[in-house]
Amino acid sequence: MLTRFFGTSKPLAVVVVIIYMTLGFFYSNRQWVIEPFNWQETLRLVGMWLLFISTMFILNFVAQKNDLTKRSTYGVLLFAAFSLALPAALRDGAILLAGFFILIALRRIISFKSELYMERKIFDATLWILLAALSFYFSWLYLIAIYIALLLYNISNPRYLIIPLIAIISFAVIYYSFLLLQAGSPADVDIVFESVSFDFKAYNELETLTPIAFFIALLLWTVWRYLGEQRNASSGAKSRYSVILGLLAVGIVVITLSAHKTGAEWYLILPVMTIIVSNFLEHTESPIFKESLLWLIVLLPVFINYIA
Repeated sequence: MLTRFFGTSKPLAVVVVIIYMTLGFFYSNRQWVIEPFNWQETLRLVGMWLLFISTMFILNFVAQKNDLTKRSTYGVLLFAAFSLALPAALRDGAILLAGFFILIALRRIISFKSELYMERKIFDATLWILLAALSFYFSWLYLIAIYIALLLYNISNPRYLIIPLIAIISFAVIYYSFLLLQAGSPADVDIVFESVSFDFKAYNELETLTPIAFFIALLLWTVWRYLGEQRNASSGAKSRYSVILGLLAVGIVVITLSAHKTGAEWYLILPVMTIIVSNFLEHTESPIFKESLLWLIVLLPVFINYIA
């Protein structure tokens, strides 16, 4: 039933996913209903919800425009379910904002393949990643993905290697000027650099451990299939598969090194995971297995919120 309904691209399926996302998002933030009404908090929550929904639409656009998935709504459904399985992320506006900025940057990085307007794309991708780093510090590691994409797409123009450095310097000057304007003097400017942490104590909570364990198991299963598809792909498409896997690797490094681990940081790799799992579903021949897996993914947030 789910595979038939979401197996094609149709507006009704997207509407159903938006309703699913909305119910899950506001349930994760149900504390807002209990507390006394506050206009500022309400507007903040609505802004987070709009950011969440917008991220889904951008992901769907990126995946279909770059032929990362077929014309189905598996992607929007999977992103919704994976996100709702991380209530900590849905309560963290900084993570949602960082995820939004990183997705826009990934859109530019994936489009390197065309080699059109490369200077603009590299500069834009760098700035979006640096903006994400203001919300979630270790997002800056996605800068590595720019060089990975240039390498995998076999783009060897030396000038392109310097552009991220120019963007970083430009961003640093503007950011420091803003801090200086706020502080009033250079001595009062406070720039914080977070340290690496390998403290995974937060993962001991069942609410956090369950979705992460599910994500890891699902990735191990589907990445193997994704590698198989890469081997059978045309020579022009192989590099695109490699870039997606490279982005996944960078995302895992970000999660591993992040200073404050709450489980919400896994939200940052959901777009790439969605693309990989969508491909798996689209190429799985067993309808019973596909239907069962899709139901398991959709019901995962219900189980997470039940045990929370």
